[in-house]
Amino acid sequence: MPEASAANIEMSIVLPLGVVAHQLMKIEAELRLLNMRALTAAGERGNGRLGGLIDERIDNINAVLDSIRSLMSNIEADVHPRPDNVDAARKPRPDRDD
Repeated sequence: MPEASAANIEMSIVLPLGVVAHQLMKIEAELRLLNMRALTAAGERGNGRLGGLIDERIDNINAVLDSIRSLMSNIEADVHPRPDNVDAARKPRPDRDD
């Protein structure tokens, strides 16, 4: 039965985490491209009205990144609970959408 459990964990957690990691690497590449474009645009004049739209999008991205960091911490704590916090890792958290 442990083999079935390991296969279940791989299918339900390990493989989806790999997909997410791949998607995040693609997003990183897109952000690098946007960074190069931003450097070019910063040298040009007349982008004042777009600055507010860009700042709004950047704020949204930072909020999502903060949420992702929190979720990753939760996953890491569940997978590798500290010995003094084993019971807390087993309890459902109110911020989860289970």
